Amino acid sequence: FIYKLRCAMARFMYGRNGADQLCWALFIAELVLSLLPALVPGQAFAAFIHYTTLFLCVYLLFRMFSRNIPARQKEYYSFLKVWTPVQKWFRIKKTAFRERKQYKYFRCPGCRQQLRAPRGRGKILVTCQRCHKQFKQKT
Repeated sequence: FIYKLRCAMARFMYGRNGADQLCWALFIAELVLSLLPALVPGQAFAAFIHYTTLFLCVYLLFRMFSRNIPARQKEYYSFLKVWTPVQKWFRIKKTAFRERKQYKYFRCPGCRQQLRAPRGRGKILVTCQRCHKQFKQKT
């Protein structure tokens, strides 16, 4: 029974957009917004959040079941232009936190490039690979 259901769903989704990163972001935003009225009092605010989450849900389902794939890809690429730098920033912060005992992270004063150096070396002369500026940095 489950196999037949899975095959029927696969046939139904053939030629449709399906779930992408934007759909997951909309889903997470919808979940977070649906929890907000419990934290913030106010009838008007709760109604606004309710309609906003309803709109997000409808838009999410519309994107997933849409057969106009070029239009959905255009929306997705617009989303990625905004999301990719945010994701990169979080990834750098996560790596810096994980490696905080081995490396010191800092920025180049010339071009603001993120650099790292091994800890415990004292004051060292650092050369930025992007702008080739040399400066002293305590590690």
